[in-house]
Amino acid sequence: MRYDRDSVSPWAFFLPIALAVMVGNLVSDAIGHALRDRFEDTTIPVVEQVTSPAVSTEVAVPVEPLPVPAPAAVVPEPVAPPVAAPQLDAASVAEPDSAGAPLAAMPGADPGVRRLSGPITARQAGESESCINKTVATRSPNGWEQALENDAPVRCEASSN
Repeated sequence: MRYDRDSVSPWAFFLPIALAVMVGNLVSDAIGHALRDRFEDTTIPVVEQVTSPAVSTEVAVPVEPLPVPAPAAVVPEPVAPPVAAPQLDAASVAEPDSAGAPLAAMPGADPGVRRLSGPITARQAGESESCINKTVATRSPNGWEQALENDAPVRCEASSN
């Protein structure tokens, strides 16, 4: 006996599934509605830790709550006029930018922080140290391990990704 695709309607699969989904949603909503008011909102009691009176020799002084200041009126700040773009001349355009400069000449480099390449570049170059998340990492057989000095990570700056 051969299965004939044209003899079975596509609705023979869709309608039972759609009916099952609708009945499931109706039953779910009915159960949710029936249980909605069954449980009251209760507050959880807070237990405070109290020190023993034998340890403390001070007299407890009642503490008054601090007064809450009235909210200040919101005053809009004045808007600054737009700044005109600086005019570029041929000499400033011909100068190379800091991206082509060597690492020592780059601004913002802290002299006490080591400059290392990032993990991808260090792995490609076969280097044993890299800068990952602004800390020094040393190469291990299973990946990278964070370098520690006096139980603290060693700071660095990444010169690449």
